[in-house]
Amino acid sequence: MVVRENFGAIESFEKTPTGVRMNFSKDDRRDNAEATLAVVAVGWVADTAGLNLAAAGVEADQRRFVKVDEYLRTSAPHLFAAGDITGRLMLVPPAIQQGFVAAPNAVRGRTMPLGDHVNTSASFTEPEYAQTGLTEAKARETHDIVTDVVHFDSTTRTIIDGRKAGFCKLIADRKTYKILGCHVVGERAVEIAQVAAIAIAAGMRVDDLAQVPLSFPTYTGILANVAAGAARQLNLIVRWQAHQVESA
Repeated sequence: MVVRENFGAIESFEKTPTGVRMNFSKDDRRDNAEATLAVVAVGWVADTAGLNLAAAGVEADQRRFVKVDEYLRTSAPHLFAAGDITGRLMLVPPAIQQGFVAAPNAVRGRTMPLGDHVNTSASFTEPEYAQTGLTEAKARETHDIVTDVVHFDSTTRTIIDGRKAGFCKLIADRKTYKILGCHVVGERAVEIAQVAAIAIAAGMRVDDLAQVPLSFPTYTGILANVAAGAARQLNLIVRWQAHQVESA
């Protein structure tokens, strides 16, 4: 796989005997790249043109998403917005959560800020992928961190099911030992990440998670294994090691 970033402006696509050629240019220099298939993603733009937002005094951003503050109030003091129209994390659970915040604020005044919540973003692709909490890069900006990775080809349930492609990565704070983020690619990735989200929301330390006797053999049990690996890096003692069956 070859990854090219910041390549400039796409000029055209043309068919080739084996697929497609993309022609692009940057700084007056032309170049091209060939592949079997070309997929172009241009980003999302809100379909709010028909709402006549300006007439209501509601401001929108360049992509036509409605601007809101921490209480989900728009630029019109009596109007609040929630869900995809705000352009934030466009997933069903956050949209429902925003609704529970916007509605009371609209009725009783600005009493409930949206705040920062642990959100799990994922996709049911083949294989699945999911992430919750901070990414490693984002965590490094404000934390001294440790990371640990467990590959699916080293865990019992994935071997039993023949689903050995994938990994689970856990990110933890070196000072507080608390879990900051989790990233999973592979079978049942979404389910694994959701359990990690509960651990993050509860402020669990990696050694706390490692000591939870999760069922064996399960995909979610991978979390105890990766948490134990992070705990070892932090020189924490895990007296009951839920991961010990996997290690054996």
